[in-house]
This record gives sequence, structure tokens and C-alpha cells, in this order.
Amino acid sequence: MSFQAVVVVALCAATLVVGDYQLPATVKTCKRDSDDFSSCLRLAIQEAWPTFVPGLPEFDIPSLDPYYTESYSMEHESGQLRGKISIADVRLYGLAKSRFLSVKPEMDGDFFRLEIDVEIPKLLIDGDYKAEGSLATFKIGGKGFFNISMENVRTTWDISGHVVNDRWVVEHFKTVPTISSMKIWFSDLFNGNEELNRAALVFINEYWPLVYRTMLPKLIEMWDTYLSEFTNRFFSKIPFSTIFP
Repeated sequence: MSFQAVVVVALCAATLVVGDYQLPATVKTCKRDSDDFSSCLRLAIQEAWPTFVPGLPEFDIPSLDPYYTESYSMEHESGQLRGKISIADVRLYGLAKSRFLSVKPEMDGDFFRLEIDVEIPKLLIDGDYKAEGSLATFKIGGKGFFNISMENVRTTWDISGHVVNDRWVVEHFKTVPTISSMKIWFSDLFNGNEELNRAALVFINEYWPLVYRTMLPKLIEMWDTYLSEFTNRFFSKIPFSTIFP
């Protein structure tokens, strides 16, 4: 092999090494064949969480606390409630305090699944909104500021997908949060009618569990699509055998 060819091969090899993504040093790995694989994963995730919370730009992962959403719109129709709401400049606070209670891994051929039980003491969401629709005979239409606080949020992250070419391709990320209490506030849902706005706040804060259950199927579908793409930003860049040796 000529000297020039050696140089080309060396440069290509160096480029590949530089182009490889590495696990952050604070992210520990757990061997799949170990007796304590589940407990090791739970501890590893809990210890690594503070590394992920500020964001990992190299993996296209933004800050998780606060987590910022530029804009989102959603249409809903169920019973007497129907309408469309658009939100913007939304921030979610509280994910930094997440506690990971248990992790259940499952490997079946090339299919891998993680069930992660998570508890979050408190979440706060605020931002701008614009809404239009109806609740029974009341016409809804307005825009302004909103905030929602939730306490004792518990859920299971059910993350699953096939391993392809030593990469875990997350196909589903299902989560169905349960919430102990929720308080909702919005500034103007009825185009300046303060009396109707106060009545709506009383109603929704009294019956939020019913409203939440009504909207949950659409939320689950939305979360599955978004969170699958979000987690694939990380898992698509690191070999499966590196993360789960």
C-alpha cells in the first residue's frame, strides 16, 4: 500500500472516530445478563437524569426543565365539549424532580422493551393560548395566558421497539399519567366576559378529572408520536450494545 493510501485510510478512520457519538461520562451501563439488570438500570437512570435535564445539544435534546414548546394546536370533540385550542411559548417545570421507582426490561429476539415507573412531585405549565368552540350552550372564544399545576403525578413509561443494525428503534412510547390534584387558570376564555370566565374556572377546577379522562385518549396518541421521535434522537446515535452491553 502506498504512503498516500495509508494517509487516506488513516484520515477516514479518524473521521469515523470523531463522528461517533459517545455516551456522556455520567451515564452508567448495565449488563443484560446480570442478575441485577433491573435494579442496575433504575439506579443508572436516576443518577444520569441530572445530565439529561439541562439538555444534550449533541443529541438534539433541549433543556427538560423548563421544557419549552414553541407552539401546538389541538382539536377536541366529545359530548358537549368541542373546540380547537392553540398554545404558544409554553414552559413545563418540574421534570428535574422526577423519581424513578422501578425499571422492567424485556428482550424477545430483536424486540426490546422498557417499563419505567416514574413519580413527579409537582408539574407547572404556563404559556399563551387561543381557543374557540363550545361547552354545552356556551360559546368559547378567547385568548390570553394560562397556567396549570399538578401534584403527585405518577406514570409508567412503556418504551418499545426493535433493534435494527445495533440501534434501538423506539416505535412506541406510551404513558398514561395519573394525577392527584390539578389547578387550572386562564385569563379570558369568553372574549372579555369575566363572569363567564370565572364560572368556567369554577367548573373546570371542580370537574377536571372528568375533562382529563375525556381528553386522555387523544393525549396518549399525541404523546406516543412525539416522545417516540424525541427518544430516538438519542438511541439512534448510540449502538444498542453500548447502552445495554
